[in-house]
Amino acid sequence: MSNRSLPLLVLLAVVLLGAVFYFFYESTQPKFDWQESSWNKKAYRERSDQPYGTRIAYRLLENYFPGQTLTKISKDVADELPKDSVGGRNYVFVGEALYLDSLSTSRLLEFVAAGNTAFLASKTIPFDLMFHLYYSECNEVGWDDYATTTDTFAKLSLREPPLPDDPVFYYAFQNKKQDYAWHYIPDAYFCSDQPQRPLGYVNDSVVGFAEFPFGQGRFLLHTNPLVFSNFSLLRAETRPYVEGVWSHLAVGDTWWDDLSQVPEAVARRRNRGTRGGLEDEHPLTFILQQPALAWAWYLLAGLASAWLFFRAKRRQRIIPILPKNENSSYEFISTIANLHFRERDYQAQSIQQMKLFLAQLRERYGVVANVDAVSLLPRTDDDFFRRLAKLSEVPEPHIRDIFTRYADTMRYEPTEQMMVDLHLMMEGFFKRAK
Repeated sequence: MSNRSLPLLVLLAVVLLGAVFYFFYESTQPKFDWQESSWNKKAYRERSDQPYGTRIAYRLLENYFPGQTLTKISKDVADELPKDSVGGRNYVFVGEALYLDSLSTSRLLEFVAAGNTAFLASKTIPFDLMFHLYYSECNEVGWDDYATTTDTFAKLSLREPPLPDDPVFYYAFQNKKQDYAWHYIPDAYFCSDQPQRPLGYVNDSVVGFAEFPFGQGRFLLHTNPLVFSNFSLLRAETRPYVEGVWSHLAVGDTWWDDLSQVPEAVARRRNRGTRGGLEDEHPLTFILQQPALAWAWYLLAGLASAWLFFRAKRRQRIIPILPKNENSSYEFISTIANLHFRERDYQAQSIQQMKLFLAQLRERYGVVANVDAVSLLPRTDDDFFRRLAKLSEVPEPHIRDIFTRYADTMRYEPTEQMMVDLHLMMEGFFKRAK
């Protein structure tokens, strides 16, 4: 046996062993997957027939408005939602949590403002979306997401249309009822001087379904997507409630979105991130929770280990002798400066001056001002100027004047004199600074 064939045989053996383990693992899995979390790709998916899929809800909605179409968003909300100003249509999302980038968020807001309806059934709502829906606060109560109450079941009711009987919903794992966190919208977010209003309740006490008008349309927020799962809709007594909820939709074409679904934990961490906080999570958390990805990871690790084992003998070419490095920094700086000055690119020189100025402030006083990538202006506030003035003992108006003059070079086409004045003010700052 040649030396070349040995690694190939080892690779083939590892692949076969991985395939055997994978098929053995799949054969031992239960028929029904009772995981509600969106880490599991079968939860709240319109094609999933598992307990917490939404195949039944999708088919019911498909036939709810005769003559109207139900379209599944398959690529991107920003591209697939219609961009015309025609109203009377719907966007529907059912899942643990919703993630939209800035472009998709703007497209959805434009879609609703044109007179359409967005129905969001989720356990949490993006803060950057609620900033637009709850812009005017009730009694200065800022939005802090949905609240929860824990119980084995919950009775859900509607203000309109009234139901003959209020159905009871519950969460189960392997057909055994368990405690569940039922979400609701606190009463503090509703007041007489704002347009949002409750449409339904959880246990006749807290709001579980509400309308938030926006533009000529409205957002319908439902706090418990569990209601629309296969497990809930298999019970006939729950369907009138779901049909009553859908009666608030516009009688028109509908776009169903399960592409934007993310786990609740991810969405809540993103919401906290908008307020300056983040939680740590292991990078492999998601991979190891998915059986197929986990086996792929283990197989990759095994192949890498086998490759390292057979390549243990070090093979390295002779390191050539390199010429001694020469410090050409001064020549480089001189060349770049002459290039900018010859091209009369005073704005570029002003940008470099500000970068050097901010770097010296950071090193000397520990004061940091990040530069906006679009406007190229430093992000400063009153606290920044007060702190810098206190540390450097330079009057605050002088410091503010530096940043004002720099902003002028960004907003207008700067002249040579403007660039020189900015340089002299920065130089004067460090002459007066302690």
